[in-house]
Amino acid sequence: MAATARVTDPGFHGRPVDVTGHVFGRITVIALIFLAAIAAWYRQPAVVTLLGLTIATVVVSRVWSRLSLRRVRCDRTLSTTSLFPGEQFTITTRLSNQKLLPLPWLELSQQAPRGLLQSNHTTESGHPVLVRSLTMPWYSRLTWREPVTPERRGYYTLPPLTLTSGDILGLYPRRMDAGSYEHVSVYPRLFPVRQLPLQRSDAAGDLTGRLSLQEDPTRMRGIREYRPGDGIRRVHWKASAHHRQLMVKLYEPSALSRINLAFVADSFDGFTDDDRFELAISAVASIAFHCVEQQMQVGFLSNARLVSATGDARLAPGSGNVQLIALLELLARVTSGTVQPFEHFASELRKLALSGAGLVIVTGTMREHHVAAFTDLAARRCPLLLLEVDGEAKRSPLPFPVRRVRGPDDLLDLGAA
Repeated sequence: MAATARVTDPGFHGRPVDVTGHVFGRITVIALIFLAAIAAWYRQPAVVTLLGLTIATVVVSRVWSRLSLRRVRCDRTLSTTSLFPGEQFTITTRLSNQKLLPLPWLELSQQAPRGLLQSNHTTESGHPVLVRSLTMPWYSRLTWREPVTPERRGYYTLPPLTLTSGDILGLYPRRMDAGSYEHVSVYPRLFPVRQLPLQRSDAAGDLTGRLSLQEDPTRMRGIREYRPGDGIRRVHWKASAHHRQLMVKLYEPSALSRINLAFVADSFDGFTDDDRFELAISAVASIAFHCVEQQMQVGFLSNARLVSATGDARLAPGSGNVQLIALLELLARVTSGTVQPFEHFASELRKLALSGAGLVIVTGTMREHHVAAFTDLAARRCPLLLLEVDGEAKRSPLPFPVRRVRGPDDLLDLGAA
């Protein structure tokens, strides 16, 4: 799924401010003028000349610094703000000096979010930054493009750029912010899902086995000629004998038209389960993509904390690419922290179980309270499937269907697990 390009708003240009800590401050300049007056009173031309040149240098530097960042424009645009890991986007920076006064030195710095940009400096507060040093003649323009290839899922914030310049001696540096806050969403990796089995109940309420989200094997709607790749179980032998060629069965779409995906964030250790956590997020995204391909409605619910957001990690059921993009944007913000205890989250799962929609729960290591809650869901005859990411290799039989996911290959055909 390709990311859609979007140009960001260039935003505001901050007002230049002086950088504190000048060697020649106001008190120092007043002291130099006072000393020059005393030297002139005592007829010391050499001292007067030296102090006069110093005062003139300070005044010229001060004026130059005041004018250095005037009519300097800096804009940053992103070729896209949403993409998948391994895809590339471009940060384009345009800088112009629209005045007669040249800039003998200029530093352009931007905070480099970890996992998105490589930094070459570190601020006093420990934040990594990317700093470029350059010079700009009068009435000049510079444009450079930086390709960026993020490798990890996340929601990254790019603060405004910071311009620092001043006089030729660097006595009075000035600083100005340019641009606005911009955000980049890196979606989870998507892996192929060919079959997603769920337990369904018959008219009497008894669980009758697996149900593919693609087709319902109990509802045949016709036959067609055999094609390479069709399974042997699909062959309709009586029709094949009648037509004197292999014929296969065609089934009606699954009766389930809505799937709710649930992600149990408290089943992961935020310090040691980073790879498992990312695999679980990718499992949720891959199943959602599979459901949208099958023209099904898909919703999402989790007790995970979202980065740069105050709301809950939930999305009402919907269908189509718009729903899929909204879910991917939400998954890009998911962190390993939790916003509510599992007991409250389990009560919301029980409400979803009453809707009759399918429920796919992605979890890490299941503990006793998890097993008890999922057992209660299975007792409510809810079409249920548990995906335990890299769970225990040996476990006593559970009263609900569980599939162990240790890597992307396990998602390819969950029906064979």
